[in-house]
Amino acid sequence: MSIFSKNSTPNNGEDKIADEQLDGYAQSSSTEEEIIAATSSYEQVSRAETVNRPGIAKPSIISEGFIFEGTITSDGILNIAGTVRGKITAKSVLIDASGHVDGELNSDQLVIKGHLKGEVNCEDLNVGPLAHVDGTISYKYIHIQRGGKVSGKFIKN
Repeated sequence: MSIFSKNSTPNNGEDKIADEQLDGYAQSSSTEEEIIAATSSYEQVSRAETVNRPGIAKPSIISEGFIFEGTITSDGILNIAGTVRGKITAKSVLIDASGHVDGELNSDQLVIKGHLKGEVNCEDLNVGPLAHVDGTISYKYIHIQRGGKVSGKFIKN
């Protein structure tokens, strides 16, 4: 009796069992090919859907202890826990409590929990209770939490 056969055939001889096993193997290998083809097709569709979905993006992260000097450009979210010196352009920026930014920053949404010094142009600015902000800040909407320290020139757009 073969594990691949549907009918049990007791006492039919070893040759018949071997033939059933080979037939079962041939059927299972063609099924495997179909499964592989379907799986690769599914993976391609899944990858395409992930790439084409707006709003679902993994954040870029500058980790604590990391120092970056230069220009950062992102269409998505940027989390800064380390130090950045230079120019930043991103849709959304979060400067963590341990984060330091010195330079130019352009963003739709900006949340500052750490230190920021420089020239900023943003739509929505949120300054946290432990934040230190110094520079020329251009904004449309602003929220400064109690304890947040701000200085410099603030311009409402």
